[in-house]
Amino acid sequence: MLIETGCRPSEIINLRVEDFHIEELVPYISISARTDREVKTDTSERDIPLVGISLEAARRAAPRAFAHYYDKGELFSANMMKNFRNRGLLESSDHKIYSFRHAFEKRMQEANIDYGLRCLLMGHKTTRPVYGDGGSLSYRREELLKIAHPFDARVMELFERENPGWALGAGLDGN
Repeated sequence: MLIETGCRPSEIINLRVEDFHIEELVPYISISARTDREVKTDTSERDIPLVGISLEAARRAAPRAFAHYYDKGELFSANMMKNFRNRGLLESSDHKIYSFRHAFEKRMQEANIDYGLRCLLMGHKTTRPVYGDGGSLSYRREELLKIAHPFDARVMELFERENPGWALGAGLDGN
């Protein structure tokens, strides 16, 4: 889900079931503060449309969220780094899981996505006055589709074969 949302890893692993809005006309996730969880800044609260492989991952995660990793950012990062290294998926030794967030920002910049929308999607403050709400979810989705990576749907089938406890509707804890 990181690759097409630009979310911080902690934002993804701390999503709750109610933060997934998969059945909406424009599927999205909500990053928001809760009584048991703060967000980094006020601007970190946002709704992010789901596109590409992030939508497919969210469809599988939504019924259970990420209970196994909830509030365990170091465990998540360590497991992701191990899996990416073992599969040769890191461009260099300097790349980390957080690099997905940096690459997302760069891809938006190179696609000439509006600066204000980039700030909103990343959860960053902007130096200019904020007018409006950043555009509709449909508008945001259309902009994100400009930078969505093509992917083969079989990648999710392969993932599910390698991780039998994970199936459409099951969480990372296998339930």
